[in-house]
Amino acid sequence: MDFNSIFKVPAPVIAGNKRKLPDAPSDAFLKKLKTDDDGEDYRLGWGPGSGAGSSSRPEELERDENASNEFEDEEDVRFHGDGLDADHKNILDIVDSAEDTPAQIDAAVLKKTVLRFEKAVNKNQEMRVKYPDQPLKFIDSEADLDEEIKNMLQLSAAPELYPLLVELQSHASILSLLTHENTDISIAALELLNELTDEDLVSEASEEAAAGMRVLVKALLDAEILSLLVTNLARLDATNSDDSSAIFVTLSIIENMISTMPEVSETVVNKTTILQYLLVLLTHKPFSSTKQYASELLAILCQSSRSNRLALASTQTAIGNGIDTLLRAANLYKKRDPTTADEIELMENVFDTLSAAVHEPEVKTAFLESEGLELLLLMMKEKRMSRMRALKLLNHALLLSPPLCDHFVEIMGLGALFPLLMHKGLKKYRKEYKSFSETDFDEHVISVLGSLFRHLTNTEYRGRLMLKFLENDFEKTDRLIELWTMYRQKVVVADKEISQRKTELQQEFDDGEIEKEELQMEEEELELRRLDAGLFTLYGITFIVSYVCVGEAEGDIRKRVEFLLDRRGDGIQNIVAVLQEYRSSLGGGTEKAESEHDNRTNATKMEKVEEEDMERRRVEALIQGLTK
Repeated sequence: MDFNSIFKVPAPVIAGNKRKLPDAPSDAFLKKLKTDDDGEDYRLGWGPGSGAGSSSRPEELERDENASNEFEDEEDVRFHGDGLDADHKNILDIVDSAEDTPAQIDAAVLKKTVLRFEKAVNKNQEMRVKYPDQPLKFIDSEADLDEEIKNMLQLSAAPELYPLLVELQSHASILSLLTHENTDISIAALELLNELTDEDLVSEASEEAAAGMRVLVKALLDAEILSLLVTNLARLDATNSDDSSAIFVTLSIIENMISTMPEVSETVVNKTTILQYLLVLLTHKPFSSTKQYASELLAILCQSSRSNRLALASTQTAIGNGIDTLLRAANLYKKRDPTTADEIELMENVFDTLSAAVHEPEVKTAFLESEGLELLLLMMKEKRMSRMRALKLLNHALLLSPPLCDHFVEIMGLGALFPLLMHKGLKKYRKEYKSFSETDFDEHVISVLGSLFRHLTNTEYRGRLMLKFLENDFEKTDRLIELWTMYRQKVVVADKEISQRKTELQQEFDDGEIEKEELQMEEEELELRRLDAGLFTLYGITFIVSYVCVGEAEGDIRKRVEFLLDRRGDGIQNIVAVLQEYRSSLGGGTEKAESEHDNRTNATKMEKVEEEDMERRRVEALIQGLTK
């Protein structure tokens, strides 16, 4: 659209299109620029304040009354009221937005920006070498360098151009600034790296952008960025606000690189002392955002790699090994709750790291030696926010660990566990902590009981466990059947909803409303509803009920179970049916089963297969015992 033909005025000033007066303007030319003093439009770049001409009228126009009246008459017609009609307003809005839009980052812009940055780096180095003891001589070059570092931030808008950035060796120049004598320059370089590697830049970007990000991260790794970052952390003081900010940014860079290339997780642990640094940071008081981020990165490192979990147990600090240090950090919340949302996240990260680590047999040994079970029992009795996290950690620790199971009973752990099964004091706890999940709570309690029945090796301890279901007129047995009935009903309801929805989906597919891929995806999601309803908790309760029925020699527990089931319209055959379903799920029956078993063993594929076979034999023995 031709702006001039619409407005009948000079074109607006945008991006280098500023209108200029000729060297010797004629009267006719000046008349075209005349405006009314009260009707100047600054947005169009003409009249006072535009910078294009004088702030007062040309004297020639003041003497030319006829020309002025003629122009004002025309202007009154066109600019009456708010001055513009709807089309003109839309055009001006487009022009205004164009003026505010930053220049698009292309190869040419990147090269110019990099060139200015490299010049600033070289100039600063030159001045520092020339005047090492005269800061006033190189302070200007340092200010220029800081400005150019900030100008480099704009390149993050075009990660697809990162290969060119690497080709120009700019990443090496940025890394060289990490050890700059001026910590402000070092911090600015860290912030630049953090911005350039931000995972959000490519989370929803093109494949070209994601590929560009990988090129940059690979180049940074080849240039030993991880060693530089961790070494640089040593000269930063976590108690200083500026240095604390730099520590936070450094940890963010490492997390960004792990998000882009997951293998960085093991690399940074193998080649640096990052684990030791993070553990020490956790011991600092009081709480800080840097401490919270350290806990988050520690959880990321340990959840993603077996070798990292083993390294954690062997890493030494002033307190002891990594497990000792984490238990000390968890102990802070034994008798008090976190005071902020960030501190709650810190506490959860500490427990998540321990939960991931104790899957390894070697770490289980360290956990036992560090008296981790004793701490967990104390937390479970205190009934603070950490209680649920302690129960979850106990669940993970006892899985596939006969030594820990025996020690748990030895330190009177049953006295702390069974009140949880009976939900004693849970109403008050649920009211006080809104985030409490009864489903998760039951799942962890049942899983702990299941581990004890599977892995206790001491005959006396197994007898003490079995007696719990006989005492107080079978109250624990009654509670098991109550839970079994509740979770079985949840699964039955979920099965009905799934069946109905599958019928609807099939009809939609037959009518051509959805594609086959969409049908399959929907059906896979439906299977997750059974898990959300508590399917694996139901499997766990069924295993325990079956075990106490078959394992108690006198048969009193079985009689009690049959009586309770009969009163509810069920029978022992329903227990057997759930056991058979559980047996079918072993060895890859569902994605959840595979995932749960992966988390349990965390060992070689052969060990996983052996454990599945052993569990299947246990279940088959229980089925035979119930059907005699």
